[in-house]
Amino acid sequence: MNHLKIKIFLILSSVIVSVAMIITTYNIIHDKEQNNMRMQEAYQSVHLNFEETIRETVHFYTARANSNIRSPEVIDAFRSRDHDKLYRLIFPRWTVMRKENPSLVVMQFHNADGTSLLRMHQPKVYGDPIASQRPMVAYVHKHHTIAYGFEEGRQGLAFRILIPVTEKGRYLGAVEFGLSTAFITEKIYRHTGYASIFFIRQNFLGVFAHVENYIQIGNYIALDIPAKLLPLVEQYKKENSSFKNSIIHYDNQSSAITTMPVKTYLNQSMGAIMFIRPVSDFGNHVFQMIVATAIMAFSLIIVIGFIINKIYDTVANKMSFQEMYSQTVLDAIPSPVIVTDGHELIAANQTFLAYLHYGNVSDFKRDHACVCEYFEEGDTEDYLMPMFNDQRWTEYISDHPLINHKAKITIEGQTTVFDVKLSLLKFKEESRYVVIFTDISSIQSISMTDPLTGIANRLHFTMVYEHAINVAAREQKPLGIIFFDIDYFKQVNDRYGHLKGDKVLKQISDMVMKQLRKSDIYARWGGEEFVILLPDTSLYQAFQLAEMLRVAIELENFGTSEKITCSFGVAVLEENESAEMLLKRADELLYQAKESGRNRVVNQ
Repeated sequence: MNHLKIKIFLILSSVIVSVAMIITTYNIIHDKEQNNMRMQEAYQSVHLNFEETIRETVHFYTARANSNIRSPEVIDAFRSRDHDKLYRLIFPRWTVMRKENPSLVVMQFHNADGTSLLRMHQPKVYGDPIASQRPMVAYVHKHHTIAYGFEEGRQGLAFRILIPVTEKGRYLGAVEFGLSTAFITEKIYRHTGYASIFFIRQNFLGVFAHVENYIQIGNYIALDIPAKLLPLVEQYKKENSSFKNSIIHYDNQSSAITTMPVKTYLNQSMGAIMFIRPVSDFGNHVFQMIVATAIMAFSLIIVIGFIINKIYDTVANKMSFQEMYSQTVLDAIPSPVIVTDGHELIAANQTFLAYLHYGNVSDFKRDHACVCEYFEEGDTEDYLMPMFNDQRWTEYISDHPLINHKAKITIEGQTTVFDVKLSLLKFKEESRYVVIFTDISSIQSISMTDPLTGIANRLHFTMVYEHAINVAAREQKPLGIIFFDIDYFKQVNDRYGHLKGDKVLKQISDMVMKQLRKSDIYARWGGEEFVILLPDTSLYQAFQLAEMLRVAIELENFGTSEKITCSFGVAVLEENESAEMLLKRADELLYQAKESGRNRVVNQ
């Protein structure tokens, strides 16, 4: 009945968990799609704002160029290449435009022959063949058309607008306006609220090629990053080796990083603008959603468990007296007793379960189909095996009642021989075998288990050790041995108390036991010292096992502020070596491990 209750509870719990997982997964996917959509909309907003800013800027400064050169005096000075006169005429307008837009860093007049006529921002520098250095200038001179885009010059990288100047169809040259990249990024910030940083491709560096203070991501370089954004950009660089959209977590804030390519006047990619937008932490949102769902599912499972338990208690109270009587009778028998249909265990008394270290029949059936899996060969044919000439062991006993059947079982290195008696019960088409195992071993009266750790004690190890040595020598098979103890264990006891020390001993014993074979003998030698006997194991295999255990113990959480470590000595039986010499050699290797720094494995 208890098994049925657990089964029903697990099924309903699985349904609840599955439904919760499906709903949570759907919500996460839906929220992720919404989040991606919002990010895409944000990108589109920035992109449209950028394009609109470019169009407005080009339109505005084209109008400014026309208003500045409309005067006959300006055209005359331009045509006659009168640098000083042109400077005097334009200077007041340049001053106004600078106040109008402080980001205007360049205003320059270019002669048709490719030389510079006047730089308002550097009036003393002119006459140089600028068209040979600036592809955009050469392009305007050749095609007599407006060109705009990002390009480097003496003032560095700027968004430049070149407008051709003509008089009665005659090309006189061009006027140029250049705005710092901050003008574009700041205008985008004012319209969208997104901070942005300008990156330039490495092959477009030009005059900045030898600048040392910059941040490079892939083949993109940022030369002027606001101080408040510098840590975020450095974090982005750590997580990304190339430009790509990403979510960066820094200083308890999540930011969506998106990039937009920047083109030259010939529509060539020459850089990118990185936009930084604060966003809610989607990972934290997902975590909160999972936690909330888990709490709801857990609460529902508790309610379901309570209901099932109430129903179970009601049914259990109505259980027939005969069933309770049968189990009581079984538990009253001091010897192990089981009930089986010949294939599967149906019931067992507490003596049987305690002997095999199981709490109930369900736990046993989880690991084993039949108790016969424990049967070992004996020195006579009286010893049972799972099958005898195509007959299962229960049928064989039933068909051979005159034989004194025995079963040999070894649990944790302790071998017990049982006398086996069987009774057959039949009801309609059902058959049940009641099997009683009576201990006939003399060693059962001797305690072979360490009471604290539950592993074999030193007495048990001593009893099997000589036999293992003889078997290895006779069959010419390797025999490994590992001695290990806990480093600075006295400090653990002194700092945390002996109860904590006992828990550490038990936890380490459990960890090691899980890594060993059934044929291995694992015992507590004394105090914090342990020994492992490894039949049919080479030195390399024993060393590998010891190293694996050392690392596992070092990484295990024992609930102490400092790590718990162990030192190991590993040896393998040598030809004509006595049992005493092997133990002594392994112990010396353990001593070497501790003397050389602890938390290590030393082998022969």
